[in-house]
Amino acid sequence: MTVYRFDDGPGSRVHALVVGVGVYPYCGRTVPWGAPPKSLLRSLKELTCAPLSAMHVARWLIGADWSKSDVKLGTVDVLLSPERAMPWPTDPALPQPERAVYDNVRSAWKRWVANCDRDKDNIALLYFCGHGWGGSAQKYLLVEDLAEDLDHWKDRLIDFTKTRRSMRACRALTQCFFLDTCSDQPADLGDWDIYGPDLIADNPKRSRLSLESPDTRVHNPVFTPTPPGFASHVEPYEVTPFAAALVRTLNGLGATEEGRGRPWEIRNTKLPGSFREVLRWYWPALSAGDDLSVEIPDSSRATVLRRLPDAPIVPFRLDCPPASPLASADWELHCRLTDATHPREPGQSDKWDSETKASSYDLTVRFSDGEREPLTLPGMSIIPPNYEDKLEIDRLIPANEGPVS
Repeated sequence: MTVYRFDDGPGSRVHALVVGVGVYPYCGRTVPWGAPPKSLLRSLKELTCAPLSAMHVARWLIGADWSKSDVKLGTVDVLLSPERAMPWPTDPALPQPERAVYDNVRSAWKRWVANCDRDKDNIALLYFCGHGWGGSAQKYLLVEDLAEDLDHWKDRLIDFTKTRRSMRACRALTQCFFLDTCSDQPADLGDWDIYGPDLIADNPKRSRLSLESPDTRVHNPVFTPTPPGFASHVEPYEVTPFAAALVRTLNGLGATEEGRGRPWEIRNTKLPGSFREVLRWYWPALSAGDDLSVEIPDSSRATVLRRLPDAPIVPFRLDCPPASPLASADWELHCRLTDATHPREPGQSDKWDSETKASSYDLTVRFSDGEREPLTLPGMSIIPPNYEDKLEIDRLIPANEGPVS
């Protein structure tokens, strides 16, 4: 059992389950050509990015500052199936994660649901990275030992659609599922009648009753890196953009300040928009199919997922196209809140790419070439998830010339 416990006493808590499946030793070329599901299973290759991405998410959860949050971090359960030993955890006092084989995942999922079921204000977070089949209508998650027994391979599929439906009976009214998987459906998947075993105990009556009242309806969105029908293309041996953007979003770029002087908070209802903007900002070259997809939750319940200890650090970009004179300019970015001046780092040429604490700023740009008017932009709000502006610089008019039409 690899549960990292932090503060799981009485009261509401954040409980997280993190799974990264990088190897499928019984799939791929090891599947005999005569095996019935060969076309499905032989297409599954190792995903070196999956354990790295799961570790990235788990480390952030464990290392983040939850001190200002009403709902503190309770437990993080981690299961990893890497191709080789990985340096996790960094603290030798912590236990090594179990392998992400079906029995371990099933046990961990039940533990996770049991923890979440203790309080209606608990927050349930799931991150899964590995192979997946299907889209919004039907979604399967694939674990390491999927095809160890070819005669019973369907018994080791995680029917996520059914499991999410069963989790409506869980008392935790905020459940967020982050599935870092493909959303395509193999052509011959429909040839198989797949009725896998229940991953968790099903309580159809309680699940049905939960939908009858706004007070018991679950906010349970599902986030995936691609819309239904698309495969997710990731680089080997790197954290996926989805995982990296998720961490950046939860770390502050998904935060809002509900009124001047109020704390910065990550709210579940604002998460889809900010998550999508973070992906577009840091990974603009992603293909059209790599658009964040969010399955609509059962309710629009608003929950504070995390309260930040301080204002977040926000990326910003200032440009002056097409031919930018900003390289030779003197900059002053003055913070109205702290009275501090943000310097422009040396080495930047035609645009200013940097980051600064979320606040209101006055920008002044002065030119030493004697050809351009100084520029002042008062009260720029640099707030999450990012800030971008294209500056318009006016040329000085010589004294002996009249206005130019």
